[in-house]
Amino acid sequence: MRVRDVQPRRAAVVVTCALLSGCYGYIRDPAGVAGADGGPTLDGTVPGDGGPGVDGATPDAGFPPGPPQCNDGIDNDGDGLVDWQYDLGCWGAGDVTEGGRSNALEDGWTVFEPSADTRIVYVSSSVGDDAWTGLVPEPNGTDGPKKTVAAGIAQLRDGSPDWLLIRRGDVFVDEVLGNWPISGRSESEPAVIATYGSAVDRPRFEVSRTFFETINGGGVSRNRSHVRLLGLHVLSYGKDPDDPRFMGQGGSCIQWLQEGGDFLAEDIKCEFAQVNLQGAPTLPISIRRSVLTESYSLNSHAQSIFSIVHSPLLLEENVVHHGGSSNRFRLAMWVPETDPAVWSAISDGQVYFVFDGQAFSLVNLDFTQASSMTGVANVLQAGLRGVTGDATIEVSFSSVGRTFQVRAPNFPEGEIYEVRTSSGAPGGTDLFPLLVGADARGPAQGSPNSTIFNRNHYIASSYGNTVMRGNVDADGASGGAQLRMGGVYENNLSLRNAHALVIGSNENAGGPDIGGEVLNNVALGARDISTQKQGTGFLFISTQATRDGAGSSLINGLSVHDNILAHNELGTYNIRALQVEGDGPVRDVEVYRNVVYDWARPSWEDPMDQRALGFVFLTPDGSSNIHVHDNVLHQPNGGFLVATFANPVGLRLENNTYWSAAPNPPDVWSRGWYFIARSTTTEEWQAATGETGMQEGRVTYVDPDRTIETYMASIGETPTYEAYIDLALKQSKHAWRPELTAPVINDYIRAGFVVDTSR
Repeated sequence: MRVRDVQPRRAAVVVTCALLSGCYGYIRDPAGVAGADGGPTLDGTVPGDGGPGVDGATPDAGFPPGPPQCNDGIDNDGDGLVDWQYDLGCWGAGDVTEGGRSNALEDGWTVFEPSADTRIVYVSSSVGDDAWTGLVPEPNGTDGPKKTVAAGIAQLRDGSPDWLLIRRGDVFVDEVLGNWPISGRSESEPAVIATYGSAVDRPRFEVSRTFFETINGGGVSRNRSHVRLLGLHVLSYGKDPDDPRFMGQGGSCIQWLQEGGDFLAEDIKCEFAQVNLQGAPTLPISIRRSVLTESYSLNSHAQSIFSIVHSPLLLEENVVHHGGSSNRFRLAMWVPETDPAVWSAISDGQVYFVFDGQAFSLVNLDFTQASSMTGVANVLQAGLRGVTGDATIEVSFSSVGRTFQVRAPNFPEGEIYEVRTSSGAPGGTDLFPLLVGADARGPAQGSPNSTIFNRNHYIASSYGNTVMRGNVDADGASGGAQLRMGGVYENNLSLRNAHALVIGSNENAGGPDIGGEVLNNVALGARDISTQKQGTGFLFISTQATRDGAGSSLINGLSVHDNILAHNELGTYNIRALQVEGDGPVRDVEVYRNVVYDWARPSWEDPMDQRALGFVFLTPDGSSNIHVHDNVLHQPNGGFLVATFANPVGLRLENNTYWSAAPNPPDVWSRGWYFIARSTTTEEWQAATGETGMQEGRVTYVDPDRTIETYMASIGETPTYEAYIDLALKQSKHAWRPELTAPVINDYIRAGFVVDTSR
């Protein structure tokens, strides 16, 4: 077949998502999302009933024209609450109508109206007083808001649609919502924890333990439900490497461990703490337009969001970043001996440090001039710099956390960072017992490395009940999203994840087969992790596994379409844009209208070995009806396009378009266009697979080299990945920039893959 420029039979990408214009805040049932197709939301309203459209379009007919009612100083809806500063019926100062319906979305934000008997309790750390009633938002000389969260919670009533409003811009130290004691009345009359005031910054809670949770005990119902948590910033200061209170440990941001449900977290910022969903809720749980960043653990697994609930779960328009690990430091030691006098008696200290699996022996450490624990840290730092030759290593001490922290930016997030005893070495004082001796807090040292067990989203349960839509998913420890039991994955943006998406697992409990829909997503590159070299986009696993008593977990009924996977630069091995694998049969899978572009390497260690793969189909016996059609796979920097077995089972390929800068026919076994145990010719590929209607030739796109860096330049921002992440992590309801969201960026990338008909 002659290589030539061709136009694909269909448009390479069909844009079907209009900026979440049909997306609503809750899932009603396992079959889909309430309101996702124009249907009702949980309280029975229909899209548009509460105000302007989700995408900021012109308000529906019947809404008043003119200036926004939410910023005019008038109580337009007569509920006693004026403007965006106090009325939760306003999504912000630009809202044209002050009224709304509870749980309805306006401009993408959930709004609420008080019931006739709603009690609104105000809390302010800056101007409040617990002697006041808390029923007045601003001090008036005789009354005003409560000062502490605990005093505010005490005024709320279980089973009532009460609101707890916390003053924006305030800071609360070591105050938590704790084991949340109350439920709302119903879906349409929930209990609400939200914010008020003229500031735009979220109230910040600096905590060392879990901030919000539902757990057994305390005399509260196990069936808590109908709760909305809005607009709070939670900082787990004990895990912030830059905080003087650092100790490497802390609780969760949000933890649901009971029954009930109908829980929404919106516009929450969680730093260094995860969302943990367990227990047995039966009602929907939704996490929307929130920011979750740098959740890690030193001595256990960690994710940004972990879920094993079976209730419907919606994850929508969140920014989730660097879940499961931290690259700011390499090792923490919880020190049993913090008396400088004990250390200053040592002039011949010895200890082993292991950095990325490499041992460094420190000997003859002299602490006699150390008059403080900071001085002790300085001696350790000098010793480490001396044996490694790395002047960037830093050792610091937190007196609050009684913790040494070791930073080594020139060393990778390796598998092993630890301190070991030098016992048995000739002479010297072994420092190991002073650094990591027995400690009541458990293991006395730990490293926040990226491993295969940690990622941004780890959704371990709920067959088909999970919907992920419109999220920015970046830098997960071992990947972005793992939907072990399937679901809907739509219009997400994956950035620098070792795996953008994994569906299926050999640890599932067994039961229904796994299916779902993966559509309109953009994955821009992969990367290695500390314990494994990786470069994977989408991975689908069908297995008969028996690990830990697991049952079969078979892929059956999966649609993957209109996705773009482009520009792998950092992943160096196991490079494959989309792979279907496993030891169990794969049935009823359709892969169509996807684009794979430059999913290879920017340079080849050995130019004769270019084993980077676009599509990989490894289908075992029993597989059936796997239809792969109308995809475009381009490797302009070399690399293979598609791979399978010599006798693929159940695989039907047609109307796909292929082109690579690698030679075709191939010149060596390890580079070419098609791969069946080795590089094959076009004729060999067709003979083995029976592919029909294939075209070979380069498709000319408008601008296929678009990246997050070029997008930043297009909106007038610093054109770097780091600059984008910095801005995305600042997203909040009252400082919301639509241009930083996944749907808008995905549209920009998709526009680059429009076929250029002018050439």
